[in-house]
Amino acid sequence: MSEENGETKFGFKDKAKAEETLQLLESHDMQYRKLTVRGLLGRAKRVLSMTKAEDKIKNINEAIEVFAKWLDVHGGGSNKSAKPENNDKADTVPGLCFKDKEAAEKTLKILEGRDPDYQRLAVKGLIGSSKRVLSGTKNEDKIKAIKEGVQVLEDFLEKFETENMMQHNRPYLAYSLIEQIPTKPTDKLIKEFLEVYGGKAKGNYKHLRTLFPEEDDSTSWDIVRNKHLKELNEEVRSKGIKLFTENWAPSEIHLKMIHWAYTPMPDRLKTYVEGLKSSPKAKKRKTSSSDESDEASPKKQKV
Repeated sequence: MSEENGETKFGFKDKAKAEETLQLLESHDMQYRKLTVRGLLGRAKRVLSMTKAEDKIKNINEAIEVFAKWLDVHGGGSNKSAKPENNDKADTVPGLCFKDKEAAEKTLKILEGRDPDYQRLAVKGLIGSSKRVLSGTKNEDKIKAIKEGVQVLEDFLEKFETENMMQHNRPYLAYSLIEQIPTKPTDKLIKEFLEVYGGKAKGNYKHLRTLFPEEDDSTSWDIVRNKHLKELNEEVRSKGIKLFTENWAPSEIHLKMIHWAYTPMPDRLKTYVEGLKSSPKAKKRKTSSSDESDEASPKKQKV
């Protein structure tokens, strides 16, 4: 898990990496997530104590802040007033239920088209809740109805694992990374998506489950995103379209994916973004911006 030995799945080198790490951990149980974040936080602090480069110190501190806030929210940090593990209720899709077969089937319909990792976690959560409810229920009709509902959910999970539905999961790019892409979207819907992702959702992809496009209040943004990404992926595969140009910049169709907060090649994209920061054009823009700032500031007159 250490960045030093070449493993880059989880990391703490900057804010974007920390946010990506938390997203990757979503598919794991809460205890594993807490232990992993605590471990990364401890290592980040040790690396920080041995680092002298100011830019690296700044980046690692921002990553530490991301992890510390996450632990506070999920009951693993120093904030004793934080409610453990229940902070995602605002992001939970309403209407999920296991009380009978009909309710369970409706639940699966509501989950259709959403992120596979969320589908699995939501269904597992419902099955876990059903066991607690069953242990306190004496009414035979209710017990029978709940068991029928749970069977529908368990059948879904079995099919989910058999067909390896997680292969269709498309992890979200951190909004802070997308912001660094110089080419901006022209498509109206994609522009609105990014405005919502960085605005109302505050860069938290979970909020997209309960936020809707202005012209369609029946389909949440997570479903809209996945639908368009599925179409783009199929086009790339069927036409053999390359994701990067000869200059290693994202191709046109790849840019659409990125603006939908996804890339099949996250490491290559991050290398591209890092390259932009050190390119002559970027340095020239920075120098030009600095010169304009100097010109705009009043000159001191000699006395």
